[in-house]
Amino acid sequence: MSYHIGFNCHGKGRVRLVKVTRDKVDGTHAVVQYSVQILLEGDRMEHVFLTGDNAPVVATDTCKNTVYCLANQHEFESPEDFGLIICKHFLAQYPTIVNRVSVEIIADRWERLTAPDSKGKLTPHKHAFKRLGPNKPFAHVQGEKRPQHDLKLSLTAGFTNFDVMKTTQSGFVGFHRDRYTSLPDAEDRLLGTSIDAEWTYPSHLIGKLKVDYKRASLAIENALINTFAGPSDTGVYSKSVQQTLYSMAEAALKAVTDIESVRMNLFISRTCHTYHGYYDTPLLSPSYWNHACTDGR
Repeated sequence: MSYHIGFNCHGKGRVRLVKVTRDKVDGTHAVVQYSVQILLEGDRMEHVFLTGDNAPVVATDTCKNTVYCLANQHEFESPEDFGLIICKHFLAQYPTIVNRVSVEIIADRWERLTAPDSKGKLTPHKHAFKRLGPNKPFAHVQGEKRPQHDLKLSLTAGFTNFDVMKTTQSGFVGFHRDRYTSLPDAEDRLLGTSIDAEWTYPSHLIGKLKVDYKRASLAIENALINTFAGPSDTGVYSKSVQQTLYSMAEAALKAVTDIESVRMNLFISRTCHTYHGYYDTPLLSPSYWNHACTDGR
């Protein structure tokens, strides 16, 4: 009986990076914190598995050290930018060994503190921050380069665990019923959800035109939140989670024309209104639903 080697890769994960950039003019600091994973693939890797000859192997320790060196050598403002830097480096540095690279970067969100200055006036602090969460942005960059072929890049970005809630203007009525259904109609309920969102950039933009990924991510985030909540004085009614999910994805595509598709998950917790006659006030139920949608141009 003969055997063959299928998909294989190697690399380094959970490389923790904190970079502080100091403004030489006013002394203000900026900080980013990333967790980086690098996975390498190569046409010669099968030889390593079959013979034990490690010559074509870029050591995982090299991957880790490279993250720190590239972070020191380059300026970047987003996980997307840094992911592209890492991806291009490995394909250029090891052209006969590495043919494909996958880089995943998860960012911690740090927000600058506002505090009284020495005169008692509230101002942004120059070097103190607070962590936001549990929401975390991410970027996933893949690159492929083989002799006599052009570099191919793909890029998706997004965030996970973005928790939002509105305490009214959400309902769910008129759904299909049968003998297995116990859920009552609800014309007004609390809607609390954790948003996972991921968007894809078209290949012709990646690495060829300068894209402000940081601004794009903020615009998408704002579009999703504003669509979920509606105007601050009137709100917006949600007939179903599905309707809201699609409207949010549509708003993201309108807000940033550089992206070609958006994929979203909403993890929902609901309320009970006088459930079985026991509760007079809305209470969170321990029940959860997952709703997913992909919206593209």
